[in-house]
Amino acid sequence: MSGLKWSARLYLAGVVLAALVVLVLSVPRATQWPTIAIFAALLAACESMPVWSGARVRFVLTVVEPVAIAAAIILGPAGAAIVGAASIFVIDDFGVVKRTFNAAQICLSTFACAVVYQVLGGPTDITSSDFPVILLVVAAAGFTYSIVNGALVGVVLRLVESARTVDIVRDVLRRMFLPTAAYSSLGFLIVIMWQEVGPLALALVLMPLFVARWAMGQFAAERAAYQATIGALVQAVETKDAYTRGHSERVARASVMIARQIAMNEDRVDAIEYAGTLHDVGKLGVPTAVLQKAGKLTDDEFDTIKTHPVRGHEIVRDIEFLDEALTGIFHHHERMDGRGYPSGLKGMEIPEFARVIAVADAFDSMTSTRSYRGARPVGEAIAELERCKDTQFDSTMVDAMVRAVAADGWLAAVPPTADEIAAQTSFSIDDDDPVVDMRSQVGP
Repeated sequence: MSGLKWSARLYLAGVVLAALVVLVLSVPRATQWPTIAIFAALLAACESMPVWSGARVRFVLTVVEPVAIAAAIILGPAGAAIVGAASIFVIDDFGVVKRTFNAAQICLSTFACAVVYQVLGGPTDITSSDFPVILLVVAAAGFTYSIVNGALVGVVLRLVESARTVDIVRDVLRRMFLPTAAYSSLGFLIVIMWQEVGPLALALVLMPLFVARWAMGQFAAERAAYQATIGALVQAVETKDAYTRGHSERVARASVMIARQIAMNEDRVDAIEYAGTLHDVGKLGVPTAVLQKAGKLTDDEFDTIKTHPVRGHEIVRDIEFLDEALTGIFHHHERMDGRGYPSGLKGMEIPEFARVIAVADAFDSMTSTRSYRGARPVGEAIAELERCKDTQFDSTMVDAMVRAVAADGWLAAVPPTADEIAAQTSFSIDDDDPVVDMRSQVGP
């Protein structure tokens, strides 16, 4: 809590206090304690096995929601609130504050779900005469759970991580409709089977979901391994040149900024972040002597430099989840006027990812210190991007970069230390700077 802003502290305390009030009022009204205990234990177990998905994912995959919805239907508001609060006993590496808040928001979400189900006349003992209206009631209760849960978590992200409201809303909505419909159906199925076979219903219905969760866990582990490999590749590239340390990370950040301005969906934003991170990985295949040559490049050396997009594509093309990111890596040095490389594409022939990365790449290069010049001011870099609209860069992407910098600012590169510069014995080539002819670059 000590590192949080006061607004975040007050909000977290308010949510926890609200959950405590609901619990205090619920305990005397609860009656089905054996059933409450079963659902509470299962919900805590489900919350203990999350799967993180995506590069910058704000939410996790668990099997909590169908259990919460079933508890809301079977136990009513009082029992549902107690079941939700049981997630305080989750087994994880979170701190006390985060665990307490998670339990509070699940308690409130489950309680709200049960209240809506009850207000809409949903019966505890469901019969065939309740169909099909009962399906709409269950769906409304399920969406209530998702909306309350998403809103409570979204405000935390806004206060603690300074996430943009539009991004939070988009994140919540895209994870709500189809998943919530599926979870509501599973929760309803648990209820129906509970009436017939009792607690065994939980195992029968949730076992396939646990298998799916296991499969997602395997996928996430594989993806994490790929990400570690990506990190190692980028580190290997950047050890060649002290002046470009962190360049890949900043290009990825700038690419995401542009992508959000042009309203890319979140899956593509994830992909373009990977593309930005890996755009220069092909320089691993370019001799260090050429990259750090202290003098003019020969035509052959210039052609060698120009192979790095192709080499980069070859290095990472077998990483399946990169998908569209590969086009950004391969074509990020194309130009709108057709004078770029490696394919000489022109205008809208250039893939969108490549047009985004080209702008992000040039912008970071201009605002970073290089061996042959100091970092340019942000305003000067923007003016250069504007000058090169529709010749080197896509004007739409340039405009998006300008808006993003105006809205969010730009954290420019930190110049290399004297020790880092001393360790690099020669001059380095920068083919990302739009105002520098690589073949005329000379060392100090």
